[in-house]
Amino acid sequence: MVVSPQTSPAYFGGHGTELAGALPRIWDNMSYFTLWSVFMVAFTSTYIYRNPNSTKYWLKVTRLSAILMTTISGVVWIVILAPVADPQSWNVYTNIINHYLVPSFTVLFWLLFGPRNWINWKIVRNALVIPIFYIFYTFIRGAFLHQYPYGFVNVEELGYLGALIGTLSVLVVGIVLLTIFFSIDKVLSKFSK
Repeated sequence: MVVSPQTSPAYFGGHGTELAGALPRIWDNMSYFTLWSVFMVAFTSTYIYRNPNSTKYWLKVTRLSAILMTTISGVVWIVILAPVADPQSWNVYTNIINHYLVPSFTVLFWLLFGPRNWINWKIVRNALVIPIFYIFYTFIRGAFLHQYPYGFVNVEELGYLGALIGTLSVLVVGIVLLTIFFSIDKVLSKFSK
């Protein structure tokens, strides 16, 4: 249902067709940061919906991490990947959902409905744990399979220094976004009292 092989910026692939390559293709798809962020958003949104009065620490951390991750997915897609991308077949629709709708609606809902006053510097710091874990996962997986999800982290093309510079650039954007989210939460918390 999806054109294969895909071209840049989809750096994974090269698996057998039909059932023979199904598991490697699933593993490839599950190794994109965008899917990690979509799952984080789905999990935290569902948990908050089912437990609206919960103020558990882990939920505060994972919710902020989900908001950060989906925002980064949208920004990186629009700024870096979309200009060279050519989504095909079903990827046209999943691209719109994962890179435009999920980030936009997640941030919009957070701005409109909160929850408020959940963010402090400790939460900000811990919200980086999952994205940093993803970075390690990506480099370890890539070292064994010689495949990377995005051009700006592709060690095979850029070398480790180039890939680390690309990764650190996105991480800096993430830290800036967390600071912005923290500031917005403080302002909106004053109005929600």
